[in-house]
Amino acid sequence: AETGSDLLLILDASGSMWGQIEGENKIVIARRVLKELVGGLADDAEVGLVAYGHRREGDCQDVETVVPLARLDRAALGGVIDGLNPKGKTPITRAVEQAIEVVRGRGRPATVILVSDGLETCGGDPCAAVKAARQAGVDFIMHVVGFDVGEVDVAQLECAAQAGGGLYRSARSAGELAGALEQAVALPADEPPGTLSVKVIADGALQDATVNATVAGSGEQAAGGRTYASPETNPRVLPLADGTYDVTVKAVGMKGEVERRFAGIEIRGGDRRELVVDFSSGELAIGVTKNGGTLSDASVRVLFAGSGRQAAAGRTYASANTNPKVFRLTAGDYDVVVRSVEIAGKPEQRFEGLTVEPGGRLERSHEFTSGKLAVKVVEGEELVDAVVRVVDAASGKAIAQGRTYTAANSNPKRFEVPPGRYRLEARAVGLEGRPSRRLEVTVETGGEVEHLVDFAGGG
Repeated sequence: AETGSDLLLILDASGSMWGQIEGENKIVIARRVLKELVGGLADDAEVGLVAYGHRREGDCQDVETVVPLARLDRAALGGVIDGLNPKGKTPITRAVEQAIEVVRGRGRPATVILVSDGLETCGGDPCAAVKAARQAGVDFIMHVVGFDVGEVDVAQLECAAQAGGGLYRSARSAGELAGALEQAVALPADEPPGTLSVKVIADGALQDATVNATVAGSGEQAAGGRTYASPETNPRVLPLADGTYDVTVKAVGMKGEVERRFAGIEIRGGDRRELVVDFSSGELAIGVTKNGGTLSDASVRVLFAGSGRQAAAGRTYASANTNPKVFRLTAGDYDVVVRSVEIAGKPEQRFEGLTVEPGGRLERSHEFTSGKLAVKVVEGEELVDAVVRVVDAASGKAIAQGRTYTAANSNPKRFEVPPGRYRLEARAVGLEGRPSRRLEVTVETGGEVEHLVDFAGGG
């Protein structure tokens, strides 16, 4: 916090701050990290603290300026921080409005930093409050740190940070919390930083995506957040110190080429760089049939072209509702692997270098061929339990195996196999001294072949 500007902290002291991270209460971590931050501030810094949820349970009015903005007194401020005892709700908007009143009219810029482990629980809109204050000319920049917020949608908090011209950072440990606070304090409130604006669209509409900016060459996180599909946060505007950055944008909830990388983005002299990232998509339809047009069940894997990495997967089944299997994918090049579910040996078909165009539909189909093979195993008039193997005669590779048991619904044992010549091997289960039986058969496309194996009399 530089001389000539104010630093006002807003700390969540609601009941959820008694939650733990690796066995330590979040409020205990926050107290320690805040005191370490205060210990590193300039002696002449003007610092204040607003807390909420620390006095009463269930009270949406429980917001207090526990340390007014004044010249730094480390011991006094540390004592107040240690005395905060989480109890109540999370009136973020009211706390933000009170902080704005604290910095309003002081005639100097202010940095406001909100640390919260959850969302507003009192019906307010912190983003709207920040936006209204900035539009009214209140001179402040606002950063937000989501402290162990879990998997909840933090659009509300990210919107408040963007409306305040500041950073949103997520912290899941003491170290990450300290780093986020240090980064926020380092951005001056009296000089507008450079900004990176990232607008993400798909199919003519705003698209939710994560944006991550790292310092080029080091990989150190500089700024990040989500665009969501709202004009409040899309474009996502990130404040950045002068430097060179690598930016990764990843679409949320889409399949296909969902990541874009931009290397060497330069920010100089407080300028604004704008990126528009388009994840517009198209359809890829894969139809699978067998033996003259009968719909056939198959698994379908869509791979990024030439990489083997999977972009999407599904099954056609043997239903007109799902066959062809339709994938909506971001525009790009893909390979497809189709594998039969119904036919023994799982025959495959590959399509390579398929290009999906924005707004387009690319269709491909494949027809497998197969025949049916039934093996009945008996001893005279009695059904016999046996293990039956179907071996490709040319390669010697077993493509199917099963047991007949002694029930009419499983004996004969039935197989669906690609057309070709096969060696059948039947080994009786529980019949002592009976050698395995072997014979060769030929299966033709669409044909049905039945064979009887009789262990009676060794025949």
